[in-house]
Amino acid sequence: MSNVRVRFEPEGAEVVVEVGTSLHEAAAIAGVLLEAPCGGLARCGGCRVLASGGLSRVKPDESEVLGPRAIADGWRLACRARALGPDAVRVEKPSAAGGAVRVVEHGLTGAATITVQPPSERGLECASGSATLGAVVDLGTTTIVAGLVDLGTGLELGSASSLNPQVAAGHDVLSRISRALDGHAEDLRRAASGEIERLVISMVAAAGLEPADVCELVVVGNTAMVHILLGLDVSPFAGASYEGISLAARTMCAPDAGLEAFSAARLYVPPAVSAFVGADITAGLVAAAVDTRTRPTLFIDLGTNGEIALRAPGGMLACSTAAGPALEGMSIECGMRAEPGAVERVELSGSGLVVGTVGGAPPRGICGSGLLDLVAVLVERGLVDRSGRMLPIAGDPLSRRLRDVDDVRRFIVDEDAGVYLSQKDVRQLQLAKGAVAAGIEVLLESADVAAADVAEVVIAGGFGLHVRPKSLVALGMVPQMWHDRITFVGNAAWTGGLMMLLDGARRTEAEALAARILTVPLATRADFQDRFMRNLAFPGVER
Repeated sequence: MSNVRVRFEPEGAEVVVEVGTSLHEAAAIAGVLLEAPCGGLARCGGCRVLASGGLSRVKPDESEVLGPRAIADGWRLACRARALGPDAVRVEKPSAAGGAVRVVEHGLTGAATITVQPPSERGLECASGSATLGAVVDLGTTTIVAGLVDLGTGLELGSASSLNPQVAAGHDVLSRISRALDGHAEDLRRAASGEIERLVISMVAAAGLEPADVCELVVVGNTAMVHILLGLDVSPFAGASYEGISLAARTMCAPDAGLEAFSAARLYVPPAVSAFVGADITAGLVAAAVDTRTRPTLFIDLGTNGEIALRAPGGMLACSTAAGPALEGMSIECGMRAEPGAVERVELSGSGLVVGTVGGAPPRGICGSGLLDLVAVLVERGLVDRSGRMLPIAGDPLSRRLRDVDDVRRFIVDEDAGVYLSQKDVRQLQLAKGAVAAGIEVLLESADVAAADVAEVVIAGGFGLHVRPKSLVALGMVPQMWHDRITFVGNAAWTGGLMMLLDGARRTEAEALAARILTVPLATRADFQDRFMRNLAFPGVER
């Protein structure tokens, strides 16, 4: 028997695949979005599904991630389980309470100076001869955010957002690059361009207009996402020198980037700073006017990658740290995105906890901001020591929430809902915290700027908008002295893209800024690993 039938629920989609096809590959063929946060390396458990029928045996790495209890209940990793037949295979995705992912679509535009240059001065004229529309797109690794604008007035006509469908190939940049190098670059490109088209067309239709009315788009994103969208060679990302990566700003016809629905439109992509400090960071720095600050200012975009820039007396420096997916609520056992039911806020109240969820829904899991809050509370309470170990304290009521399951310690957040924090989850957050803190430390030292001299810490990104300064300080991600110097600017990349869509002078500013920024490569620094290891520790007392 050479083929096997696989059915996916709750979609009801069926597909016939060759014997030996993984369930994750079968899902892609069936058009079913089945995420693999770690890129299919059997490390995170994010692609777990209930599966039955003619399947391959459970492998050791699959067993280690899922645990014996989950396997006994029928759970499998879609990246490891293969359809063998002869029986048909039934795959059921984990149930969800429903509701859209919360995406921060805008930056704090009130803090940015947005000017409108007449479209005619830039040679813009729509094919339809009626409205002159523009679209700004933030092509993120996890989400895509788009806005529709009247280029003549600067009036925003609509906004839309969605998950980036490329998440099925992994949640981080390196997973996407690996997938592209495996011969799927065009698939990834079509996934991104198709979703951008869908979002923009939906806004155009809602405004009662036509795609032909769109005469220009600005797309911001990290360097790898831009390369994939534009069909550029991604192989230089696999080399330590990163030679051959395109960093320059680009202006082209939109169809050349796969945006065929806008056949007469022009596309502009701002410049990147380096392989891992992309056009989205350039746009964010423009929006936050960081380069105009007279005192040292730190700009941090928190996410799977932590991009950090420092405005210092001697100029602008930048670096990128591999924070990992924990800050996005991924690669933790009860992790999830900021969807209804995600624990997003945790505070101490007397001897107990106050837990807040997205939308006030019953708890279903923990998103990034909730993870930071929860671990910060446990560190402050002493239930997580400096090394990151979860340890009970005699007489502390919260200690009763510590349980050992399958030799792994858990802190129970909501017993009825089965939501908990594991010791492994704390370790994942330590990796993110250590990477960001070490990156900040290196930039300050490289610029000869003391932490006490930093006047403001600007935190950008959709995730950053929901983080509390108190938690960042309690975890040691930033120095305690910065607790009242932190400001949040939301999706600054989107705002910067909007500024460049409406005014050509902002593009000139962005191109000049990117050329002036000095990149500090962390991977090649002999002292970075030591700094990283030292910054894994939390503030507090070793027990």
